[in-house]
Amino acid sequence: MREYWILTKLQFSSLFGINKILHMKSEAERKQGKKSLYGLIAMVFAIGYVSIVYSIMLAEGFAAIGMLPTLLGLMMLAGAMLVLVFSVFETKGVLFGFGDYDTVMSWPVDVRAVAASRVTCMYLYNFVYAALFLLPAGAVYAVKATPAWWYYPLYLLLTLLMPALPTAVGAALGTLLTVSTARMKKRNAFNIAGQMALVIVLMVVSFRTSSGMADLSERAASLKNVAARYYPPAAWFQNVLTGGSALGMLWILLLSAGALLLMVLAAGRWFVSINSRLKSAPRGERFVMRAQRRSGILRALYRKELSRYFSSSLYVVNTSFGYVMMLAAGVFCVVKPDLLADAFQTPELSQLRLLVPFVIALIATMSSTTGSTISMEGKTLWIVKSMPVSARSWLTGKLLVSLTLAVPCILISCTLVGIGMRAGGAEWFWLYIIPLVYAAAFGVFGLWLNIRMPKLEWQNEAEVVKQSMAVMICVFAGMGAAAIPAVILAITGAEWVVPCTAAIALLLTLWMWRSLMKSGERRLLRLA
Repeated sequence: MREYWILTKLQFSSLFGINKILHMKSEAERKQGKKSLYGLIAMVFAIGYVSIVYSIMLAEGFAAIGMLPTLLGLMMLAGAMLVLVFSVFETKGVLFGFGDYDTVMSWPVDVRAVAASRVTCMYLYNFVYAALFLLPAGAVYAVKATPAWWYYPLYLLLTLLMPALPTAVGAALGTLLTVSTARMKKRNAFNIAGQMALVIVLMVVSFRTSSGMADLSERAASLKNVAARYYPPAAWFQNVLTGGSALGMLWILLLSAGALLLMVLAAGRWFVSINSRLKSAPRGERFVMRAQRRSGILRALYRKELSRYFSSSLYVVNTSFGYVMMLAAGVFCVVKPDLLADAFQTPELSQLRLLVPFVIALIATMSSTTGSTISMEGKTLWIVKSMPVSARSWLTGKLLVSLTLAVPCILISCTLVGIGMRAGGAEWFWLYIIPLVYAAAFGVFGLWLNIRMPKLEWQNEAEVVKQSMAVMICVFAGMGAAAIPAVILAITGAEWVVPCTAAIALLLTLWMWRSLMKSGERRLLRLA
């Protein structure tokens, strides 16, 4: 038990720069640690704010039809799906295949203690996500329903227990996917395809669940059973908090304890064998010297960045899933053009066609790869610094990877959306221009920000792709950059908003790129 607590404490002290802040003597290192911690705080406030707004909107609708308790069940269902998706992504990197595996396993500690500490780390990661999702919903419900005193401690206990089952299920799916592809020659491609397929299935289920909320007054009867139909523990969660169901509480305790116990036992039993399989070479793979190709500096760097990008399934899924959904939305617009046309003809929704370019631009900003591309260099950054290449070429290669993903997807998606919404001449023009300008702007912005806020000391890629301050700022800045002109356009209907937004975005892009070219070499050499 002592080994377990020491290992768990060691993992969490290395998160978010805490260890650097407490122990590093170098002011630069401590400053870098503080940036990581500030990034965590900003992420908590941003996600909490979105959750509060969403909870208030749902609570108002449910309260109007006398179904306020349904808020608790649906938010628990949504939180469980979020934790399930994150658990699948975190399995490789947090539970298995983490960067310091060889170092940790060389210590005189029990393998089961190492596995248990990793399970605890993964569980507490997911508890943070669950709490940011459920606590605002619980507070909104308490304000509107004024429940008995026992509701408050019980809600906190259930929020603590909620991640257990989806974490265990997600870890099992992630382990199965990772292990089954570990010895394949194209294991990254199969891993990416498997994760994409799983997330798409969960998104379809989520869409079908939320589609039943289109008209609350007409679908009240079906909403009462939606939690039980898709995820029974969500119904138990709702019944315990609104009716004090002892049976529901017993089921939640048994499932949570059983899921965590099985997860710890399974991880301890197969911890070494799974990690050994992940670190071994794919079956039948051996090094063969082939003909070497010669190319220019920029092309070679571009191919290197592209290869690095596709070598990480977590990196690919987190950044390219938005483009997959963008293409799916374009196909839907072509398949169901009448549905889209009818929606835009209604007086309440007629203004929405003006906002379509900004919706596509929002997806493009959130899918940029450059917010973490410099941090992904990690401990291999010295190789780049020792190469006889300029920072301009290095940064350009990284930007080209982001644009390689963005430009074809935007062109195809906008063409399909334009056909589906029967766009006119000016609409066609801005439908292409706005998303392309935003994709270029946030490709440059990601580089401009990441070289100032790198996270080079990481043990698993999830720390960079999902938890770094640069990525958080890029995501929420993209939301704001797309939402602000869209809101102004929706309120005023002024045609000048779109060209002015494009002009401002272009000017800011040019300014950031010029800044990168002037200070990039110096900042690259200063990175440790």
